[in-house]
Amino acid sequence: MKFEHRPDIDGLRAIAVLAVILFHFDAPGFSGGFVGVDIFFVISGYLITRLLVTGGGQRSLIEFYARRMRRILPAMLVMICLSLITGWFLLLPGDYASLGRSAAYSTLGLGNYYFLWNTGYFDRDATLLPLLHLWSLGVEEQFYLAWPVLLLIATRLSRGRRAPIVVTICVVALISFSIALLLGAVDPKQAFYAPFSRAWELALGGLLVFVPPTGRRATSEAFGLAGLCLITIGTIWLSSSRPFPGLSALVPVVGAMLLVWPHSQSRVTAFLAVAPLRLTGKISYSLYLWHWPILVFFRHYAGTAKPTTTEAWVLVAAAWLVAYLSWQFVEEPVRRLRLPAFRTLMAGAAAALAVALSGNAIFDASGFTGRIPKEVEAMRSLDVMWDWPCPQTVSIPELGSTFCAFGARWDKAKRHAVLWGDSHAEHLAPLINIVGQQENTAFFLYHACPAAFGEGVHRDFPEQPNYQESCASSREAVVDMLRQRKDIDLVVLSSAWTSLTYTNVVADDGHQTDKVLLLRNGLLGLVKEIAAPQRRIGIIGQVPGPGVDLTSCAAMRESRILRRCSTDMDSERILRLWSPMVTALGSLADENGVFFVDPLKGMCPDRHCATYINGEFIYRDGSHMRRNLGSETDKVLARTMGLYKALAASDDQTRMSAANPLQPSTTNISN
Repeated sequence: MKFEHRPDIDGLRAIAVLAVILFHFDAPGFSGGFVGVDIFFVISGYLITRLLVTGGGQRSLIEFYARRMRRILPAMLVMICLSLITGWFLLLPGDYASLGRSAAYSTLGLGNYYFLWNTGYFDRDATLLPLLHLWSLGVEEQFYLAWPVLLLIATRLSRGRRAPIVVTICVVALISFSIALLLGAVDPKQAFYAPFSRAWELALGGLLVFVPPTGRRATSEAFGLAGLCLITIGTIWLSSSRPFPGLSALVPVVGAMLLVWPHSQSRVTAFLAVAPLRLTGKISYSLYLWHWPILVFFRHYAGTAKPTTTEAWVLVAAAWLVAYLSWQFVEEPVRRLRLPAFRTLMAGAAAALAVALSGNAIFDASGFTGRIPKEVEAMRSLDVMWDWPCPQTVSIPELGSTFCAFGARWDKAKRHAVLWGDSHAEHLAPLINIVGQQENTAFFLYHACPAAFGEGVHRDFPEQPNYQESCASSREAVVDMLRQRKDIDLVVLSSAWTSLTYTNVVADDGHQTDKVLLLRNGLLGLVKEIAAPQRRIGIIGQVPGPGVDLTSCAAMRESRILRRCSTDMDSERILRLWSPMVTALGSLADENGVFFVDPLKGMCPDRHCATYINGEFIYRDGSHMRRNLGSETDKVLARTMGLYKALAASDDQTRMSAANPLQPSTTNISN
């Protein structure tokens, strides 16, 4: 079979990488630009299958792996090494350790699994991970390991006939696509990163090798135009909020197949073969490698802020220039080397192992904490800032589990309470622990969905398909427990109330659309369900959050880490956005005998929200407070928020709650 170069595929590569870049830089109209990766998968499947079927036997297989190693490793290893060097100057130890470990995984072709296992709610925002884009190379490299072996076996068993090979490819594609649909429904994150749910895209590309070319000009024109239209639709219509890959992935994949399908010349192939697209396509691999770390490191330098339009253009131009240099002085010279295949494999493996060990050494050294002063070591990583040892555990038989308890000792406390909420309840635990000790009140933390969910209102959460059922179940369990446990005389509800109004909060019946009202009604229904004589119910409003991670900026003030940012919040924006939810929660409290703590009043005096309390920077990320603050800072912060006054249970308040639990009380506390 003749192995001829196709300039139109270079142009298609250019379209794919440009779509990805425009998506990453948040260009308007490119919400689905991530489909460029799927286009790359189709192209790769076609090219490696075409390469494999031109030869056969053991020698061909070894040469294939050597060729893939020369193609992939050199540019990637150079990029990873320079990223590790850059991280020394720009990243805090925790982020630098994460970079080192991701470099080790990615170098060994396992980047997709690293990011599958290490990107979550409490991890660094995925858009700030310099090597995140290498997940797609992990998928390809794992495919490269299995695909040649599968084709070799199919070829030998078929004795040279093509039909059994085609059937094998179709079966692989069908199984993989079925896995993608299944995982998309139950585990969308794994569906995105796992090779089993991505193999169908590469397999369909490989299938094109065995499809006869279209000879008629009219057919070629139609296929080319349809392919471009489908890719354009996918780029504009799709978004990261949709489960992917799945049925929607067929749009760009089929579009790419129509363009890759061998056919006669047409106006579309002529367009794809124009010089600018061909050149961009030739450097597309290096451009893909470099654009993402350049963007991410800039964002770290800018205090996680996204680049302005002008800065974005400068960064894209810089990425193109660096990619061209990488192609000219790394990719091409290595590709032209004529080393024996076995020596190439050994040299590549040794180089990859050296870089992987270097990355892992950075991880083992915890990102080299010696790079920063001891004064900021408490902010060296997300894990450290969230670390707070639970003082005690308590068994709640009605809930069938044990929970973290704090405040007074549970078995000796005068009063017992539950702090119910999500991570925004968790970050209050150290503060409430101090208040509970003073008030002789023992709390246990029920970490679940926001208490407003589960009855009449829920959140559509594509990343967790069973989220609605889970929230309803957890709410029902606590309500049943509170009906049985009369000794629980205080219930405190806390969550990211305002932030929830910017998520897919919907009514169960689909009628109500006002998210603030939905959350208020959800809480009101809960209050009526759990109200009981001598039980107080309270709501703590969302702590003002900067919306962006200012921690590295705070650390920069005491260290030599490069940054262009400040630790000030946009207080006016926060007060404006928080106002509707604060008003709704305040009215709910006033009308139903519930106390309400509004952290804004204490933490944003004179309409300026504080980021430092008692001399310590208090935030862990864009919305959570640190849990490893000093005890004196916890006391000052608790007093600033109004927690001491709100959680104090006087005899008068207890009698009022017992007499009329759903009538307004005198405990509506703001500060």
